[in-house]
Amino acid sequence: MQTLEDHTRSNLATAVADAPPPVNGTAMPAPGPVPSRSGPTRGVGAVFSAAVLAVGILGLVDVAGANIVASAYLAVGLAVIGAGLVIGAWYGRVRPLIVLGALVSVILIIVTAVERLATVDHSVAWRPTSIEQLDSPYTVNVGEVVLDLSQVDFAGRSEELVVEVGAGSLTVIVPSTVDVRAEVEVDVGNAVVFGQQWSGVGQSRHTVTDTGNDGPGGGELTIRASVDVGDVEVRR
Repeated sequence: MQTLEDHTRSNLATAVADAPPPVNGTAMPAPGPVPSRSGPTRGVGAVFSAAVLAVGILGLVDVAGANIVASAYLAVGLAVIGAGLVIGAWYGRVRPLIVLGALVSVILIIVTAVERLATVDHSVAWRPTSIEQLDSPYTVNVGEVVLDLSQVDFAGRSEELVVEVGAGSLTVIVPSTVDVRAEVEVDVGNAVVFGQQWSGVGQSRHTVTDTGNDGPGGGELTIRASVDVGDVEVRR
């Protein structure tokens, strides 16, 4: 009859026989669990969700009447991403957040610059009352420009004025009796010159002549007006 000791020895011998052979004299360790690769993706998703939540809360405040500017939304999202970068730095899984943060930063810079440009008052109005007060060329980079010449007496004179606007609107008002030759160019936008209209992109210079309701006489005025982006109006 097989004793308990003999039975144990038999089981041990069977286990040794079934073990994988050693490689180069060293026994191979048992394979461990496969590490999860979802960590970085899960972390980026959590940060993105937190950013969306923060922006959504800010949107509710805006709807409630707080009048929040667009750059504030981006700033909040960027703050959440920054917090995610700080936390992710401990785990070495911040590369996707760095790319996302850089993209949001660039957009924030652009939006902030546009907001600052929009909030600055660039309205300009010139209203000379005599020939001596004319100061051509009139140049404005950005803004709403009005050149009111309605009080200037051009009788017996021949004058030429240049008005240039980078972006915005330009309105030129001339006296009722002066004969006008308007040479107008709008790269991108609309133009209305003595009732004639045109619009589009890359438009060539248009020339419009108008002698007023009284016919020829009352002096001569040549206006060379150009707007890169915006609108032009020349009227009496």
